[in-house]
Amino acid sequence: MSSKPRVQINSREWVIPSTPTPSKKKRTSLSDWDIVMYKSYTPLLLFYTNDEKNPDFMNTDILKSSLSAVLEHFYPLAGRLVDIGNGRDEIDNCDAGVLFQEAEYQGELEAFKENGYLPNQMDYHRMFPIHFYCSSEDPLFAVQVTRFMDGGVALGIMILHKIADTYSACFFLDAWAKKARGFEYTRALFRRDLIEPPYGAMITDESMVHYREEHRVIKETESQLLRMDPNQQKYARTSPNGPMPLKSIILEFHSDGLFQCKKDAHTLDMIDNKDWLSTKDALFAMLMRAIIRCRDVPSDDTEIKMIMSVNGRSKKGINKDLDYYFGNWMISKSISSTKAKVEESSLADTAVTFRQLIDGITPSLFHGISKLYTLHEDMSVNYLSYQPNSNIQSTSSDVSMLPFWRLDFGFGRPDRTRGYITFGGNGCMIVFARGDGTDGPMYDVQLQMDADSMGRFIEDPDVQKYAKNILF
Repeated sequence: MSSKPRVQINSREWVIPSTPTPSKKKRTSLSDWDIVMYKSYTPLLLFYTNDEKNPDFMNTDILKSSLSAVLEHFYPLAGRLVDIGNGRDEIDNCDAGVLFQEAEYQGELEAFKENGYLPNQMDYHRMFPIHFYCSSEDPLFAVQVTRFMDGGVALGIMILHKIADTYSACFFLDAWAKKARGFEYTRALFRRDLIEPPYGAMITDESMVHYREEHRVIKETESQLLRMDPNQQKYARTSPNGPMPLKSIILEFHSDGLFQCKKDAHTLDMIDNKDWLSTKDALFAMLMRAIIRCRDVPSDDTEIKMIMSVNGRSKKGINKDLDYYFGNWMISKSISSTKAKVEESSLADTAVTFRQLIDGITPSLFHGISKLYTLHEDMSVNYLSYQPNSNIQSTSSDVSMLPFWRLDFGFGRPDRTRGYITFGGNGCMIVFARGDGTDGPMYDVQLQMDADSMGRFIEDPDVQKYAKNILF
């Protein structure tokens, strides 16, 4: 007899907007930037410790009523995708609702906290209300409240990447949390004209190169096969035909280690010329170099690429309304190197390359990509040429600027935020901030790779030097 899972679902219901969406808002169009995204969910886990043992902690009625109220102004989240042909979808604002589940965990949250909330395969998987988008009846947003025996709570969030990037997801969660506390919140703007290229925008050579490198045409039915090997068990990470054994770790970075990393990323000439790099430039450069060194590739000259997402709102110029734009407005940029180049170059060299990569992104690149999208009547295009379980490619996401640590529903701020990679994904990295007003802990880096590469990564001298703690 198989053992009973530690997470048991107690209730499952649909939360709809408190006020029916008017007929004039029955459809919400998706931008081309939305359309090229996979129909997959972006996962987030927020852990709330109940230190005062409040029996009414994260009250269900408050969570549901505030969610229903805030959906009045974020009504597309309660809708459903509708296929309108040529690879395009729209949101039918039918008020079908968002999925709200409650569950119990037969264990204490304190045990997770002691281990840095390190992702555990089955336990983490069961803390989410849904995992794969399979049909037009599936929700665009779903939440699961998992209650632990010591009163702590994990809030598992899934939002469909097709309708929102991580910035928009945080924007909505912030509005929901403020509504739960009875505070005013900022409403979203679903105006697609906000990201349209200005009149006369040109398709630059840079746009063409970027598009050819980062996009590929593929039938959606084929892309869904990338999610998992059809011959492996539903939740298994490995099988004879499946991905490599994967391992997750958490790297904790404190201010002293980050300061030293930043210092080491500057040459004497850079210091003399006051050519300063940011802490993030140094951190990402160090991590990328360690990932490259740990990879098992055919030769030291094999190109290994890291794909990074950059929020277009940071490049918006004078258009303040883009702060409230709800949808996808992210662009991917790739940086590559080889083991040989890493050995020949310094941390400063790689950090400078990172700075040039990010600072070199201009609004004209976004406008050029938008113009290229408009040339495609059939939008069956995937945003990234992503190769799951690849030793020559990894993805990186920096959400440390998004205030997940402030998401207080009236019961205190979350202790940690974590992601979860629901299918494959070798070399996936996400950077979370530890909170504001802290002098010591600054960033948590959640990394997933195959077990062999991870073993070498953990022993990398730079990782050992700059990370305060390595949890695995």
